[in-house]
Amino acid sequence: MDSSPKLYVDVHEPRGIEDRLREAGIPLLRKAIAPGDYIVGEVGVERKTIGDFFSSIMKKRLFEQITRLRETYPKALLLVEGDLARIEHYANPKAFWGAFISLHLEEGIPVLFSPDENHTALILETLYRRQERTGREFGLRHKPKFMSVRQQQEFVVQGLPNIGDTLSRALLERFGSVRKIMAASETDLLRVPKIGEVRAALIVELLDTPYESKQGRLKEE
Repeated sequence: MDSSPKLYVDVHEPRGIEDRLREAGIPLLRKAIAPGDYIVGEVGVERKTIGDFFSSIMKKRLFEQITRLRETYPKALLLVEGDLARIEHYANPKAFWGAFISLHLEEGIPVLFSPDENHTALILETLYRRQERTGREFGLRHKPKFMSVRQQQEFVVQGLPNIGDTLSRALLERFGSVRKIMAASETDLLRVPKIGEVRAALIVELLDTPYESKQGRLKEE
């Protein structure tokens, strides 16, 4: 049995980051994690892109997520990934900095910035190496909380526009599975209490809009 210390990676995290960590010789274990995206020794790491961070603020979910992260792990870290220059293009840039200030001064959560996935992998590798050198036993003092299938289903559905905990459960109870929700028409969605015309239209628009790859945009330019 392999007893080497491992860095836990959530199943929803980009494969590119995982591949870079494996190339650096970091032993990984990919599992559904709740909360957080990575577990490095006793540190629970939440990774958010600039867009994810902004969305969490607007949906008023950021501080709830951070509270659960802090309560679950002995130490918590927020890693924000992306070009900070993009912030000026959002309607309310002050919301970003207000959230960052609150995280530092009121929540006591350290925030690190990474320009891209490559540097995110470097940060995680450095964190792993530092913890490895302490000589402490890897494997947390608490039992990591891994998502059940039910929790994963709710998590996936909460990725739809304006869908929180309550509505994700309502949708799953109505349709019975994630696949059936994704295949539902706008009329079907409207039969779920409190979904409403705006949410139903946004969900259908998201699911039906063709994916525009970054490479495709570069070719057009």
